[in-house]
Amino acid sequence: MRNKREFVHIKDEHSKPSEWKNVKSQIAKFFQPVVDSRIRLENSRHFTLLIIAASLLIIGPCFVQTQKVIININGNWSPWSTVNTPCNASCGGGVMVKVRSCTNPRPQGMDAADCQGIDKEFFPCNTEPCDMQWSTWSPCSANCGRGMRMRHTRCAKERGGELFECEGEQYFTHTENCNSWIKDPALCASPCEGYECMDFGACVDVSTEEDPVAVCECQMGKIFDDSGLECVDPPATTPTPRPIPTMKAAVKAVASGMTKTASTLLIVFVTITLVIFGVLKIFDHGRVIQMNMEIALISAHICLLIEPPPEWMEICRLFSILIHLFFTTCFVFMCLESLHTYSLVAFVVKKNGLLTKMQNIVIGWGVGLGITLVVVSLEYKNYGGEYHCWLAMDTTLMIGQYVPIVLMVVLTLTLIEAAGAAEYRKLPGIDQRQQTSAKIMQRSNLIIMPMVFVSFLLGTLSSYEQNPGLYGTFTLVNGILGGSIFFFHSTGNEQVRAKLMRAYKTIIKKEKF
Repeated sequence: MRNKREFVHIKDEHSKPSEWKNVKSQIAKFFQPVVDSRIRLENSRHFTLLIIAASLLIIGPCFVQTQKVIININGNWSPWSTVNTPCNASCGGGVMVKVRSCTNPRPQGMDAADCQGIDKEFFPCNTEPCDMQWSTWSPCSANCGRGMRMRHTRCAKERGGELFECEGEQYFTHTENCNSWIKDPALCASPCEGYECMDFGACVDVSTEEDPVAVCECQMGKIFDDSGLECVDPPATTPTPRPIPTMKAAVKAVASGMTKTASTLLIVFVTITLVIFGVLKIFDHGRVIQMNMEIALISAHICLLIEPPPEWMEICRLFSILIHLFFTTCFVFMCLESLHTYSLVAFVVKKNGLLTKMQNIVIGWGVGLGITLVVVSLEYKNYGGEYHCWLAMDTTLMIGQYVPIVLMVVLTLTLIEAAGAAEYRKLPGIDQRQQTSAKIMQRSNLIIMPMVFVSFLLGTLSSYEQNPGLYGTFTLVNGILGGSIFFFHSTGNEQVRAKLMRAYKTIIKKEKF
C-alpha cells in the first residue's frame, strides 16, 4: 500500500489587512528619526541594511505563503480472529464464525481505499443429526421368489423433528435377502407358466413351501441325453440294420433281363420317333420340347442299361447322379409342354406358344441341371448304394429327388386342366393346325406324364427292394410307355399327320385298283 503525498500552497490564515496597516504605521513612526538623520548616517554602512529590513517588515507579510502536505493511506485487513464464535446448534448442523476488521491500518486521507473481501467466515459445526432412524424395508426385488430388499438412514435436524433422507456421510444402506414366494395359486402363479422346455419336454410344477420349482420331463418315450438338456430317443437295445435284399441268382438274372429288355424297348420306340422327325426335318416349337423330353428319357434308360457294379463306388455314384439329372429334366420338359399347349388351347397366343425354341431348351435343361446340382451339393454321399446304383430310398436323398418331381407333376396336371377348362374368345388369325396339334399334345401329355412318373417310381422301388414283381411291373410300364410316346408324339404333329394322311390315301387308292 503506497501513501500519496500532495503539496499545496495556502495563505496565512492569522494575518489580516487591518492589522498589517497598524504595523506599517508604527514601523514608519519608529524609523522616522532615522530618516531625518539620513544625512548623518549616509556614510554609515548599516544604512542599507536598515532600509531592506524595514521594507521586508512592511511588505513581507503580503507575500508570505505557508506549505501544507496531505497523505492518503489505504486500509488493510487485520488477521482473522483465532477464536470462533460458539456453535449456534448442538446437533443437526450449526454455524461458527470468524471475523476480521479493516484496521491494519484504517483507511486515511480523502481518497484512501477501503479493504476488499469479506470480514466474516462461517464454518459448519455439530453436523451429526439430532435423531437417526432406519427407513422401512423396500419391497422384495423378486415377485414370488427369492430376491433382495433394502433400507436406508433417515435423519432429523432437531430433536423430535421431521425425518428426511440423510445426506453425505450420514447416509448409508442395509441390504438383506428376502423371499416373497407363497405356495398359493391365488397369490403366486405356477412357475411352469411361461416356462419353456426343450423339444419333446413338458414342464412339471414341483414347488416347495420355500421356493418355486419347475422341472422338464421328456415325453413320448424320449429320454434326456448325457448333458440333460435335450430329449432324445433311447438307444436301441438290439439295433438291427436293414438287411441287403437279395434274389436267387436265377431270379436275379430273369429280373435283370426283363429290366434291360423294357429299357431297350423304350429306347427303340423313342429313337424311332426321333429318327422320323429328324428325317422329315420337323423342328417346330412343340416338337423341340418333345424332342428334348425324349432325349432326356433315353439318356436315363441308357444309364440304367450300362449300370456299373456297386463295388465301383465312385462310378456307381456318378451314374446315380446322371439318372437323377435325366429323369428330372424329362419332367421339366413335360411341364414346358403343358405350358405350350395351354398358351395355344386357351388362345393366349396365335401360334408357336409363349416361348421360343431356344428359351424352351435353355429353361428345360437349365432347371433340370440346377435342381440336380442343389441336391448333389446336399446329398452327394448318399448317391449310389451298396447293391445298386439308382436311388437309396432309406436316405434323405429320396426327398431331394422326389419332391421336385412331384411338384412338377402337380404343376403339369394343373396346366392341362386349366387348358381344358379355358373358355376364352378365339383370337383372330390363329394357326388352326397348331391349335389342333396342341389339343392332341394336351391329351397325350395327360397319358405320358403319369406313365413316366410311375416308371420312375417302380424303377427306384424295384432296385431298392430287389423285388421280382416290381421288376416285372417296371418292364411292362416301360414297354407301354415307349409305344405311347411313339404313337402320340407322331400323331400329335400336324406335318406328320398330313404325311400319314397322304400315305393312307395312296394306299387306299392302290387297293381300289
